[in-house]
Amino acid sequence: MQPTRLPADTPLTRRTALGLAGAAALAGAATLAGTARPAAAAERSYTFELVFDVPDTDNMQGLAYQHGRFFVGFDVGGGMGVIREYRPDGTKVKESAPLDVGHAAEVSVRRADGLLYVATGGGTNPTKVNVVDWTGEPRIVRTIDFGSLGNSGLVAVDDRRDGLLVHAGPGDNGPFVFAFTDLDGNVRSTFPLGYQGVPQGLEMSGDKVLYYTNNTITVLDRAGTILEAITIPLTGESEGLAVAPAGRGSRVFVGYNKPNRVYAMTPAFR
Repeated sequence: MQPTRLPADTPLTRRTALGLAGAAALAGAATLAGTARPAAAAERSYTFELVFDVPDTDNMQGLAYQHGRFFVGFDVGGGMGVIREYRPDGTKVKESAPLDVGHAAEVSVRRADGLLYVATGGGTNPTKVNVVDWTGEPRIVRTIDFGSLGNSGLVAVDDRRDGLLVHAGPGDNGPFVFAFTDLDGNVRSTFPLGYQGVPQGLEMSGDKVLYYTNNTITVLDRAGTILEAITIPLTGESEGLAVAPAGRGSRVFVGYNKPNRVYAMTPAFR
């Protein structure tokens, strides 16, 4: 199925967004069939090694990585979230005050300037992406409203195209729309996807979409075709996905809670 493409300067109006979400819903069975993984796709073998146990016991959600530091989002209730920065040995370097970032369902770093993009998340919460400046006292410097796309928001910075990938739908059971946008929220293209599991994380590795649900990373191309499904043999609730450049591919990290911890996937993803 080809993605819906809009001119680069198309504003995300309510009418446009509802049309995109409606297209995702109408895709239904066609989406599931059209994005099925090819039967001949070769399976790659990965292992998952513990990087560190997260010392804080709050409700862990989003995960990001940049320059040897992990950024972890925590839902602390009342529509507020806290972001904490850790070294790979689990030492806490810095934390924000409670910020109006909702569930803090996913965190992603724009490599050009280090800004954090934080999705509200939650099956009943309209999607917003808050941009957090981590220098000095962490603070929200901008909010991009994707509420008309739906709830259950996730976000990934699309460094290759200097934009965003936003995930949303009517609830955690989908169907979902994935929208490629510029940094102001103007939609460039979309694709629909049916339910793969509870949405828990999202990242871009070059031109590949990594979509984290229950113990699974689903790999898709920019048109929404499923290329691979990576099963993670761990226990607990999947929470947050992060990537870091590694040669021609990416190092991939996954978060889990109950208890809170971070794992690295090996070998690197290509």
